[in-house]
Amino acid sequence: MAQHFRDMAGGNVAKLSTTEVIDTLNYLIFPNAQFFPSVSFPIIYRFRPLDMSPHRTLFDLLLLNVVPKGSPRPPPAVPVRITHEQSYTTVPGVDPSFGHIFDQDTGNMAWMHEGMQAAKRKTSVTAEYQEVRIRHIHQTLDKYLARTPSW
Repeated sequence: MAQHFRDMAGGNVAKLSTTEVIDTLNYLIFPNAQFFPSVSFPIIYRFRPLDMSPHRTLFDLLLLNVVPKGSPRPPPAVPVRITHEQSYTTVPGVDPSFGHIFDQDTGNMAWMHEGMQAAKRKTSVTAEYQEVRIRHIHQTLDKYLARTPSW
């Protein structure tokens, strides 16, 4: 598998270990983006509000390619828009096996939203340790917004 990705990427990853080539990384940029900057799975998820509705969102899926060293940069990609009823397996250039994974990811968003709407508690619950920074930023914002301006 690692050799397959090395061949696809050209000389750019020849010095990387097998683990560095096949492992995926996930960086969450709160509140609305996830980056997977790996050789084997280079994608970005971005979530944006749709109009002013708290019940609708735009989900941007950016599929990235490693440009082999010495190769010209390809032209900018043309966005493909699909509705939430459509499958990623129908998107030109998307491997159907990956399309099914993306379908699961977007399907999970609907279930998560439904669960949040049905919950008795009307605020999100953050993990005790892993999401301490998210909790801290909200507590800081609450503190600043509750303060009377000094001017």
